[in-house]
Amino acid sequence: MEVNTTPNTARGEVRLTIAGQQHPVRFNLNVMRDWSKLSGRPASEFNLAIIEDHIEAFSSIITCAIRRFVPAYPEYAQDLAVDLLEEMPQAEADAIAEAITEATVTVNPLLASMSKQLAAKMQALTPSTPSENGATSETSLTAS
Repeated sequence: MEVNTTPNTARGEVRLTIAGQQHPVRFNLNVMRDWSKLSGRPASEFNLAIIEDHIEAFSSIITCAIRRFVPAYPEYAQDLAVDLLEEMPQAEADAIAEAITEATVTVNPLLASMSKQLAAKMQALTPSTPSENGATSETSLTAS
């Protein structure tokens, strides 16, 4: 039986070329957690970080992925990730951009399920208030 080793960017998988060798990495929840520790920002702010300073955001998340998935580089320096970005061929950059997008935008199934359950519980706990005509409506938790 042949095993498919082609990276699946929809799962955040990609191959990075470091010092002429390709290494499989995955932009997953652990990498996002590592990025959060490195940057001091919550993972939910990654997309904002890209807007504010794309070089810092991309080089730091790539650094985290390399440190986690490439055993030969456990202390990979972020400066090297910037050099890697500068030398990267367009096809590899496209694959990495897609993998990072999937990892940061597509919600993990467990997190999505928990979010739905929490939203349902919050809705069930939100009191209904009577309107002027006697009908009930839900109280909004948003400020206008």
